[in-house]
Amino acid sequence: MQTDERPQSSLVDESSNSGPETSPTPDTTQASPLVRFFFTRQIFAILLCFLMLMGGLMGYLSMVKEGDPDIRIARAMITTTWGGTDAETIENQVTDKIEDEIKSLQGLDDFTSATFNSFSIINVAFKAEAPVAESIQQLRGKVDDAEPELPPESDGREQTEFEQLSQQDAPVLTLGLIGEGLDIALLSQAAEDLQERLETVQNVREVDLGGRREEVIHVQMLPSRLTTLGISSTQVRDAIQGGNIDTS
Repeated sequence: MQTDERPQSSLVDESSNSGPETSPTPDTTQASPLVRFFFTRQIFAILLCFLMLMGGLMGYLSMVKEGDPDIRIARAMITTTWGGTDAETIENQVTDKIEDEIKSLQGLDDFTSATFNSFSIINVAFKAEAPVAESIQQLRGKVDDAEPELPPESDGREQTEFEQLSQQDAPVLTLGLIGEGLDIALLSQAAEDLQERLETVQNVREVDLGGRREEVIHVQMLPSRLTTLGISSTQVRDAIQGGNIDTS
């Protein structure tokens, strides 16, 4: 029979070395100073993250939010009415003249124009960084400078209208009335009735109506007949004006 003659001390050493191995300590000597700071102060790092989270949440809840904010950008619409004139004539004698003046404006972003029978529309927009009050004032000056180059008002052209616009003035609904074979006067009356109904809707600020035909009555007087009846043309005019007054 063979016996183990190794010393008892060696058995003890082997048994002690067979225990569980411990994980090595991370080496932070190669990390940046900021990383070492938060790694060695874990409680402070947790509190800092918590405070940043709570601060962001409180800032979001206290932030003023609007569904349709009024963005301050200089925008304007220039309208010129010249009744009974075709679109080509208005474009050559009105629209192009005004556009030539506003092209030299500083801070101008874009402008678009549309010319129709009897009227012209020019939309002008400035850059976002352009001062609103100063840009609108300069645009008014350019429109005034173009006024002497336009046809005289004695030819039937009305004075150019200038309107400053806001981002909230953009239409949310555009309707067009068409009817094959229907009289224009009938469509115009239907459009006016629809305009009145839309203006009664709650929270509707404005309803614009365009393209309608206004009814005009031409009265031709015979001088010989007026002399026979003993009345003047002024009396006829006053009678027409008095009969056209809406007393409702």
